[in-house]
Formats: sequence, structure tokens, C-alpha cells
Amino acid sequence: MHKRTTSPLLPNISIVVIGLNVENYLARALNAVRNSDYPREKLEIIYVDSGSTDMSRPIAAGFPEVQLIDLNDPAPNAAKGRNAGFRAAKHEVIQFVDADSYLDPAWMKQAVSVLKGDVGAVAGHLNERYPEKNFFHKMAHLEWNLRVGSDGWSTQSTEALTFGGNVMLHKRVFLAAGGYDETMIAGEDPDLSYRVRHTGFRILRLNSPMASHDINLKSWRQYLTRTYRSGIAYALLAKKYWTQSEKFMMKRLMRIFGGVLLPQMMIFSGILFNQVALGVALGLLVAFRLVFKTSKFARLFGISRTRAFQYALYLALSIYPQFMGVLSTFGKALIAQGRHGLSHFSNISFSTTVTPLYEERQN
Repeated sequence: MHKRTTSPLLPNISIVVIGLNVENYLARALNAVRNSDYPREKLEIIYVDSGSTDMSRPIAAGFPEVQLIDLNDPAPNAAKGRNAGFRAAKHEVIQFVDADSYLDPAWMKQAVSVLKGDVGAVAGHLNERYPEKNFFHKMAHLEWNLRVGSDGWSTQSTEALTFGGNVMLHKRVFLAAGGYDETMIAGEDPDLSYRVRHTGFRILRLNSPMASHDINLKSWRQYLTRTYRSGIAYALLAKKYWTQSEKFMMKRLMRIFGGVLLPQMMIFSGILFNQVALGVALGLLVAFRLVFKTSKFARLFGISRTRAFQYALYLALSIYPQFMGVLSTFGKALIAQGRHGLSHFSNISFSTTVTPLYEERQN
């Protein structure tokens, strides 16, 4: 057990853990909270279960200090779970944790030390628990900690644009931002991040371990499904904020569309003008342009050029399932609403039958 230190100046923290069928993770996630280097009397632990059919609830009930909340919702998602936990929380500082993530013992002390003034949310490094398990785990281990901040790509402590499911916020910030949008079947974390920033608060991502995580990907089908759903999230966020000055996620959508369509246009142009070799060459250069950032990725992560090259290819190929997720979301919305012009875009009601990201992450 990590050596525990005390301080009368440390604030009370409500820890909200959410999960669905997480029997393989939950006990260790709760024990990680127990073993934190933080006074136990200052911690309130809440577990929100979204309708598990495994042993998740009995496991949580085996921890006397844990308050168990049944979401009892026919269509659960992460936003609903976190909001339910927040409503039950008594303290002014909230630490959200996914049940498959184990908090680092030193994290909460480091986070509360900077959660003051106009800092509204704090996150840190999310480390893949089994980084060498397979190719997907290797890539996820890098991806967790490469964030686009105010100064571009960085792995250092920086002011960030978004946070993920594991984050510490102050209650007043959460309330000012309006909490999680329960209509979001995907992208609920960057959605709240946007509103936190536009309420006047900053998001910090510390260059410190926050938690370990098991992405638990074993096949290309799982990877493609997960990446497809990220495209759904980008589409939902772009639609929601496209009329705002920041155009949140619109640049990402443009990069996805450009990355997929420009190479094809170049190849088609080469065929059209009898310059097939040139068209194919230009198309490949655009499609795999991130390969030219191999040296930068190697420096950022402190990894070999081989691993950095693999990561660059991984990012270059990821846009294709994301593109399909974007098209699926927009297409279903347009079909449901009929033919709408751009002037009616903000009135389109988005829906999808795809399983929410939350269900995949928690299984």
C-alpha cells in the first residue's frame, strides 16, 4: 500500500466511478482509490452502475464505504452515469473515474494543488496497463498522452482544449458549464470540455501519471468499431457547435474529409489527364503525410523511429473508419429529416442506432 500522508489544507473530494459490466476491473479500481495518498476521511466514493448483468454490483456492495447508485435507465450512457454521480456528491471537488481505470496514488494531491483560480478541470497521463500486449495496445499507450493543447501537439504539462472520462473538476465549474449533455451518445467529454472553457475556465493537462487503463482491444474489428464511433462523436460535436466562433471539431472534420477525399481526387485527376503515376504519387503523399512527422513523434514520446513510424501510419489509417462514422451520422440525420439545405443544418436532429461508446469501453 502506498504510504499515506495527511494535510489539513487538502479539500474533501467526491470520487464518482461509473461502470457497466466491469467485474474484471471494479474491485481494483475501488482499491486504487482506497490506496491513494490522500486522507481517507476526506474521500467520498460513489459507484454508478448502468445496469450490469455480471458481478459488478455485488463487488461494489462489498466495499462498505462505497455508495452504490443504480442508474435504472433503459438507454444508459456515460453522461447519464456521471451526472447521477455528481448529483449524489457532497463535496466541492469531483474526481470522475471510469471503472476500468486505476488512479495513481499521487494523482489527487497533484491535481488539487492546481485546481484553483480560473483552472476549472485537471487531467494527467493515462497509461495503458498492458502496452506491449499487442499492436493496438502499443498505439493506445501513445495516443492516450498526445493531446492538442494551446501550443499544438504536446506531451508536457499544458493548457488543453479537452479532457477525457478521467478528470477532476470543481463543483462550481461543473454547474456553470451545465454538466454532461445526456443526449450525447458519444463525445460527452469533449462536449463538456468545450463548455468549461467557454464558461471562462481553463483546462490543464499535467505531465504526471493520473491513471492506468486497459483498452482491451484484440482484433481489427474491435479497433475499426471503436474508431468508427469516434467519427460519430466528431460529427455530433461539429453539428452542435458549428454556429459558434470556435467552430469546435470542424477543423478535425475537415482534416478527415480532406485526408480521405484529396488523395482520391488526385488519383482521379491523374487518370483524367493521363498522368496516372503523378496522380498516384501525389495521392499517396497526401494520404500518408503524417509519416513525415515520424521524427517529431519519436522526440515527443522518446520512442524509436520504428515505433514512431508505426504510430504515424496508425493515425493516417484511422481517418477512414472515422470518415465512415461521420458519414453515417450525417446521412441518417438527413434521411430522417428529409432534404435540408445548409441553412437548416442546426435544426437537424441527430440519432444513431450504434451502441454508445460507453458500453464498448466498459465491457
